[in-house]
Amino acid sequence: MTDRRGIALGVVTAVPVGLCAIAAGAMAAAGDQRLLAIDLALPGAVLIAGALVSAIPAGLLIAHGARRRGRARMQKAVTEAVTQATLQERTNHQRFLARLDHELKNPLTAIRATAAAAQGDSALAEWRVIDAQAAKLSTLVRDLRKLAELETRPLEREMVDLEQLLTEAINALSIQNPAAGARMTLTVTRVPWPVPPLTADLDLLSLAVDNVLANAAKYSTQGPIEVRLREQDGWAVIDVADAGRGIPAGDLPTVFDELARAQNARDVSGSGIGLTLVATVMRHHGGEVSVRSAEGAGTVLTLRLPIRH
Repeated sequence: MTDRRGIALGVVTAVPVGLCAIAAGAMAAAGDQRLLAIDLALPGAVLIAGALVSAIPAGLLIAHGARRRGRARMQKAVTEAVTQATLQERTNHQRFLARLDHELKNPLTAIRATAAAAQGDSALAEWRVIDAQAAKLSTLVRDLRKLAELETRPLEREMVDLEQLLTEAINALSIQNPAAGARMTLTVTRVPWPVPPLTADLDLLSLAVDNVLANAAKYSTQGPIEVRLREQDGWAVIDVADAGRGIPAGDLPTVFDELARAQNARDVSGSGIGLTLVATVMRHHGGEVSVRSAEGAGTVLTLRLPIRH
């Protein structure tokens, strides 16, 4: 729309000048040298009149171009400012997490050591509660540190077979949790074409998959857990679906935020960092993660990774 407006103004500017130039040329060729009261030859006056008429649209065209350039400069400045603010916010966040880990590590170690030494006295059973809570806090700090490291860690890419990765992840979970492993199945779509290997950081991708499978096992104590792998429009798509407790609709918008816990998940141990780690890993790979869930019915978590041939 902006380019069309500029073209229109240009045409409006050029037409009067052209018409008046043609008229002046015709008069001059016909030998018309009549003078106006201002002692100016009529052809010259016509040409000047055309220039004056064209001055208005010409001014509009110049002003239009200046506004367009101004808007472009402003848009560029805003984009650069937002990008810089985002990078600064991320840097400050990473520094905060690193400082938090440093400040809490020694006190937590001392608390747990004291609790372990006191647990031999049956009269001080409260120390077991202190030790358990300190252990929980230590796990939280560890996960926050891991998240901060992921934000800046460069990818160590290699060729990854997603079917093999998922098979190994399911086998590992089955060893840790045989009951959940027995309910877990893997379905791979190979027709009309299989999912090709892709370049990815195997360790980070395994971390993301392990977290998603562990969540499915943790929040669905019965019913099947289906892991599905397929190719779709140049993306490798992994679905992990369970028939568990599901996520309340009000908690879905914040499910990938740090320390986020659904209202119906308070009775299950966890730091609230797992899905944040998954989202970070996906973002580093140029992929994405999404969730669909209905409370009391189950959850489908979808990982999408770009396939680069």
